[in-house]
Amino acid sequence: MIASVEGRLLEKTEDSVILEVAGLGLQLYVSRNTLESIPSAGERVMLYSHLYVREDVLALYGFSTPLEKELFLNLLGITGVGPRMALAILSAYKPEDFLRIVATEDLASITAIPGVGKKSGQRLLMEMRDRLGPQEMELARGRSVPGEDIYRDAREALRNLGYTSAEAARALEGFQAEGKSLTVEDLLKYALSRMARD
Repeated sequence: MIASVEGRLLEKTEDSVILEVAGLGLQLYVSRNTLESIPSAGERVMLYSHLYVREDVLALYGFSTPLEKELFLNLLGITGVGPRMALAILSAYKPEDFLRIVATEDLASITAIPGVGKKSGQRLLMEMRDRLGPQEMELARGRSVPGEDIYRDAREALRNLGYTSAEAARALEGFQAEGKSLTVEDLLKYALSRMARD
């Protein structure tokens, strides 16, 4: 798995960037929001990444934040949503705004995206609600969640170990910090011990 890519920016296109990494030019497809966050050519850039592999497709996707990557992977798990549609959704809305759309079941905002009709929009909202963990739903409702960045990092680490978003969210439920500072290591130990028992 290629979890992240860092290199010198060679070129930007309408939907991708080309980074020079160890003498190679790697093309990563990105959302409009990620594209706007990337500096000018010649600067060093680090993107979280996902390698999309199918029989006749091998493509690398890049994301400016772990949350954007997480939403992309969740969108790919929805029937009828491929990487192009997932990027279109993440180009139309910032990750936090998309979370609020899902939490409030804002069908009008989803169907405003080209290629998303009423039926597909309803299915997308329903399936995304099922896929998002409790931490994301609290964020989507505009509430502050203690240690939210640490939970997100722990979920990302679990996904890099091969677990799905849903498995990672379930494994992290019910963690008690017991008055000490919360760390990613604490969460990972808890999650892995829970999964070992299940």
